[in-house]
Amino acid sequence: MTPTPEIRVRTTIRHPRLRYVLQLLGDDLGYRFLFENDRSVFPTAPPRYRIGYGGEGPHALPHHPLLVGRAPAPVDLAPTLRPDGLPTFFATPRGPDLLACIFFAVSRYEEYQPFTPDRHGRFTAAQSHAGRHGYLHRPVVREWSALLGQQLREWFPDLPPPRERELELRPTYDIDLLWAWHHRGWRGMAGGLRDLLRGQWQRAVSRWRSLPENDPYNTIGQLEDLHRRLGLTATYFWLVARPGCRQDTNPFPIPATQRAVMQELESSARQGLHPGYRSSEHPELLAKEKQLIAELLEREVESSRQHFLRLRLPHTYRQLEEHGLREDHSMGYSDDVGWRAGTNLPFPWYDLERERATRLIIHPFAAMDVTLKQYLGLSGADAGARIRDLARHLLPYGGPFPLLWHNSSFAAAYGWEDGWDHYATTLTELLADGAVPWRPD
Repeated sequence: MTPTPEIRVRTTIRHPRLRYVLQLLGDDLGYRFLFENDRSVFPTAPPRYRIGYGGEGPHALPHHPLLVGRAPAPVDLAPTLRPDGLPTFFATPRGPDLLACIFFAVSRYEEYQPFTPDRHGRFTAAQSHAGRHGYLHRPVVREWSALLGQQLREWFPDLPPPRERELELRPTYDIDLLWAWHHRGWRGMAGGLRDLLRGQWQRAVSRWRSLPENDPYNTIGQLEDLHRRLGLTATYFWLVARPGCRQDTNPFPIPATQRAVMQELESSARQGLHPGYRSSEHPELLAKEKQLIAELLEREVESSRQHFLRLRLPHTYRQLEEHGLREDHSMGYSDDVGWRAGTNLPFPWYDLERERATRLIIHPFAAMDVTLKQYLGLSGADAGARIRDLARHLLPYGGPFPLLWHNSSFAAAYGWEDGWDHYATTLTELLADGAVPWRPD
């Protein structure tokens, strides 16, 4: 195996933000950045590759105070567009500080500032810097990293090229309800009466006559058949919340038939927790839900995605970390598609208030079915085209390309007409465009 190239960084700055962003950059490019005065790390031989940050010299990167813990002035956030349309900010006399740009995006710096939450308490794409300046669809962190890699190779022509990655297609699903009509108890009866009152006679008749295997939400078998045919591995996040909130629509107690489905999926898919709507305000509910899904799957669960994508920093992530969760897959928006943190690569969450990198690994996504249909009003075909456009921007950089879907979106009465056909076509076209199936470690 080829050893990882080591690049020494000469700087007087020892803030954890700089150490964190250099770790991110190294993970992306396939290099290892080491501070010059970390004498326990270095041999006595002179370095082959040395750069500076925060000083002068021929190989010094631009330096902005953001990475020493100072708040940026508003003028610093006015983007300057490169000829290819890539925005940069945090200007310095030597040019934009791309390390500061990366930290700003990945740390979700702006989400720690005052903002107006939506009705579910969320920070929205419309309020974000990327949304307001029109670059949400671009994986800007990957692009900034590539520019830094290009700069390093100009300085050091014998430096090995950055790591290459393939674009890995990863379908993921939030299972709020495994059945639309069955195992619903009083909620199912209320839904039938509501259909009648609205004059939706056919839906009411179908609700009461159908068998569980014909339920419009019962699509996991079809999905797994599709995944096998395309060579894909899926991830499912299960809502197992207790009653008490109308947004948590899952049956409770969890039916034995659902448990059987979950256990059968263990052999072919990844599974995690979909914490209930109230869990972010009530940590004791998260603890109970985590214990319940562990009992259902007969193993510990370490991954999650927030119901309704209810993510408030730093509280939500601290809570997940405190309850033993190691991965979160909520890093995306409900009101628009694109890269909330500017990257598709998993990264350790940085707690900005406590100024520390944590062990909680964040897995971003760029597109959700509800966003495409309800917020953007796209047809199934146009939704597929938007997804392929996101993938095309990412293809030169590679890495995971997760999609977030719900099993309910395949029901014509609740999702898209021909939603299944459009979805299967989109997955097939993404693979034809150059993506490869994601393979879990």
